[in-house]
Amino acid sequence: MATLKGLPAITKSSDPQKIHVFSALNEMIKTTLNMTQCIVDFEHASKDVPELSTMIDVASSVYQIIISILACSIQFTCLISMVDDNKGKDLPTFARKVNMIHHNIKRHYEDFLQKKEEIKEYQRLQRLFNAPTDNVELIKALFYIKDNPQPLFIGSKKTKDKVELLRRKNVLLLISDLNLTPPDLSILIKIYNERKFHEERYEIVWVPIIEQEGEDVIKQFQNLQLQMPWYSVQSPTLINRVAIRIIKEKWHFRQDTMVTVLDPQGKVSNQNAMSMIRVWGWDAFPFTSAVARDILERPGISWFKLLVTDFIFPKIQEAIKTEKYIFLYGAEEPKVIKEIEESLKKMIEDGVSIIASNVTKSQLFWTRLESCILSKLQTRADLHEPLMQDILRLYTNFKKDGGFAVFTKGSRVVINESHVHVTKVLVQYETWKKHVNVNGKTFDMVFREQFDRVYVLPRCHQFYVPNMVGYTPEDMKCPVCPRMMNNIVNFECCHGAH
Repeated sequence: MATLKGLPAITKSSDPQKIHVFSALNEMIKTTLNMTQCIVDFEHASKDVPELSTMIDVASSVYQIIISILACSIQFTCLISMVDDNKGKDLPTFARKVNMIHHNIKRHYEDFLQKKEEIKEYQRLQRLFNAPTDNVELIKALFYIKDNPQPLFIGSKKTKDKVELLRRKNVLLLISDLNLTPPDLSILIKIYNERKFHEERYEIVWVPIIEQEGEDVIKQFQNLQLQMPWYSVQSPTLINRVAIRIIKEKWHFRQDTMVTVLDPQGKVSNQNAMSMIRVWGWDAFPFTSAVARDILERPGISWFKLLVTDFIFPKIQEAIKTEKYIFLYGAEEPKVIKEIEESLKKMIEDGVSIIASNVTKSQLFWTRLESCILSKLQTRADLHEPLMQDILRLYTNFKKDGGFAVFTKGSRVVINESHVHVTKVLVQYETWKKHVNVNGKTFDMVFREQFDRVYVLPRCHQFYVPNMVGYTPEDMKCPVCPRMMNNIVNFECCHGAH
């Protein structure tokens, strides 16, 4: 305005210092205007997102703007009055302060815009996840398609392609971090290689949820990707961060590998089929909750045969068929393990044909056990039936008492109890072994009789249910008495190991 009015203090000034000061003042005025524009834009843009309306302290910002305007006015008046040549010397210092305030407001405004965009994207994806009409539309939402229109990498062909290739197909979304285990990968490869899997128009897409960054992470990702014959995203950076949030909230992904089954319309036919895949493999095809329910309702199904496989315990199925004695045990205390193994050694030396296995540190065993529990919980079946009660009892014995023991003859379970009582029976072996084969009593019959003598009914009965997010039973009746059990939430850390 001073320039337009032709004020001589500006238009005819030959003082280099004064010209510099006028230039600094002009920049400060522009900065103040930009600050004002930020606040006006924020006030307008935050009306439809009230949850973000406090990201900028508007009152404090307006106060700073008023102070800046007054300072500019005073400085300008002093400069054009040419009364005191020292006026304006403090301007650079004040201008730096105004710049800092503007930078702070601008940063908050940019954060606001980003969060507002994320909220809009979150709402869009929520609508899409709740009511999909096409699987391609849903799968596209998982990736930043604008950054790469061909986000998929086909492992079997080592080529790139578009998501449209998956249209009208059933898709298994393999959702995991970089800790996808070799057994899980192996069983999925077997399923993928089944001819019927492709004849029925099924595909697998790996959706990696990776929070870390760095060259080592990229190498791990690429090494894992090269082992997969199915589709995967070309780079973990192409995964939509908002989609990850919804996957965690809606599908309850934490860290454990999960497989979400989508039909051709994009609807979820099984939120997490990984547990049934681990337990039944290809027999669980097409991996819907209805299939899991049908399998578990088959007459004569044995929870012990379901739990132990040749993959975990070599030749265990042969031992079951020939009805050999089988003893599985686990304990946290080395002393308990030593007592059990010393007693078992005496039995074997006496000619008892018994196959024993310590599963304390068997990750495969514990993963399969938890998968059996989850498969049952997913079907919303009766939790009081023997199969579920026995599996939960085994899990609870280890979690509550720090150890368990299962003794069977073939697949017929003789003992499934805490190590506390079973160990007492084992260490007393020398006192009761003389009753074996007397009056027709077999080894397992005498073992059970001795157990019944030492067993003391606990005052309280507890069940531990593994953390299967979204499938925790609402209530449960006590298997010992007719009362409903109290529901107590317990947080536990195993430091990365069972």
